[in-house]
Amino acid sequence: MVIKGTRLFLLFATLVALAACGSAPAAPAATEVPAAQPAAGGTIYFLVPKNLGNPYFDTANTGAQEAAKELGVTVKYQGPATADATQQIQLLNTLIAQKVAGLAISADDSDALVPTGKEAIAAGIPVVTWDSAIAPGGRQVHINQAVAADIAAVQIQMASELAGGEGKIAILSATSTAPNQNEWIGLMKEELKKPEYAKLELVDTVYGDDDDTKSYAEAQGLFKTYPDLKVIIAPTTVGIAASARAVQDGGLVGKVFVTGLGTPNQMREYVKSGAAPQFALWNPGDLGYLAIYTLDAIHSGKIKGNPGDQFTAGKLGNYTIDADGVVLLGKPTVFNKDNIDKFDF
Repeated sequence: MVIKGTRLFLLFATLVALAACGSAPAAPAATEVPAAQPAAGGTIYFLVPKNLGNPYFDTANTGAQEAAKELGVTVKYQGPATADATQQIQLLNTLIAQKVAGLAISADDSDALVPTGKEAIAAGIPVVTWDSAIAPGGRQVHINQAVAADIAAVQIQMASELAGGEGKIAILSATSTAPNQNEWIGLMKEELKKPEYAKLELVDTVYGDDDDTKSYAEAQGLFKTYPDLKVIIAPTTVGIAASARAVQDGGLVGKVFVTGLGTPNQMREYVKSGAAPQFALWNPGDLGYLAIYTLDAIHSGKIKGNPGDQFTAGKLGNYTIDADGVVLLGKPTVFNKDNIDKFDF
């Protein structure tokens, strides 16, 4: 991760993301994809987020474009209009039919995308996932933003600090089918079983579907249902900003706190107002950058995408694919009023 010239190994979505979906209602297909065949023999990869219009994924695309420039390839950024697995599958089927050079996907549904991923691989199109994985068999390599247990642990730790070690907390997630979100939530529940968190009570888990309006409304619903709620944990960049805004708009700063996973630029206001005093994340730009370097290494034949394969990813250095077909980006970082102005993404 590079922040004002400094590399960062950071700590979900996933975001938070992301965050992966499948529970959102069916919506019109994504914007029509232009023909992907490159002019003059150039290489074109597609970076496919869970949905468009999400600042987290837009930042990942910035990193992907940086990698593309360094590698001398083209990366096109195309995703479904909303975080919906059916839309994403439709888009991917179109890209597979166009015989694109490679796909880097943040999955809206881990299992539902397996047949589509298999079809792409069978057609000679390398498939890597990032942020949110397609289950094994539907991708060759997954770029993991951080160890899931670390992501879960840091969120519970932050919530405990904000709650003063006791009281009611709730989780506002992305979608109910998001593989990264569900893994983090499950691990957070395990983390809460530790003796040091015995006085924290998880009262509810709600889903904003990575939609700002719905996430805002879900946060308001939590305030009404649990008037003594102390903390909302939102492991999704859309949900954390919407929840913090709901706290601020509702005059609840200092009474209800928000934490989870977000980006510094979207959360700076809420950190300084006290609505969300601290949160964590990795650099999504580096995640997109690493995804494209990994994809290119497979497409160019430098590696096969097998466990044990080693490759270099530009400014991020050397990586090795582990036994589970995963490449780990880095470690968690907690952002607060003391350091947030040092970051710009």
